[in-house]
Amino acid sequence: MPATLPTALDHQRLIAQLQQGQDGALKALYDAFAGVTYRVCLRMLASPEDAEEVLQDAILRLEAQAGRYDPARGTVQTFVLTIAHHLCLERLRARRARPQARDGALGDPAFDLPASAPRHDPLDQALIESALSALNASDRQLLEDMFFGGFTHAELTVRTGLPLGTVKSRLRRALLKLRERMQP
Repeated sequence: MPATLPTALDHQRLIAQLQQGQDGALKALYDAFAGVTYRVCLRMLASPEDAEEVLQDAILRLEAQAGRYDPARGTVQTFVLTIAHHLCLERLRARRARPQARDGALGDPAFDLPASAPRHDPLDQALIESALSALNASDRQLLEDMFFGGFTHAELTVRTGLPLGTVKSRLRRALLKLRERMQP
């Protein structure tokens, strides 16, 4: 019989245990979310080393901020990924402030290693793909640039040539549409 995957309720129990300082809760949360968090970080940062560092920082911040988790605002996975997303944005903005010399490794196919395949429910994947396909291409690109590219609203206006208000309203509309489509 295959092992069952932890549920959102299991994750909530783990974060409650982490809030109480119970041994093993942080490791269990790391085991549950390290893969998906690393892949998001790698997609945003395009550097395995940076992605690993941000993953570790996110887990440490999770431990420090576990008391701020509110199940009414989202799942534990969303909480963890939000922490990692903000850390990636900080790193991307620091890079822009201090451009780094490229050593050529990112363009070398030998360094283009794929992240391990996610363990996920195929129904969740189908739901995500369906929700994203419901967006028009320009709104989907804005979301990707904001979340994975780390661009601010102001930077998106420069990239797209759209007014700031238009960028903000399109992003909000796209997020609301995704949320609506993702609701059970």
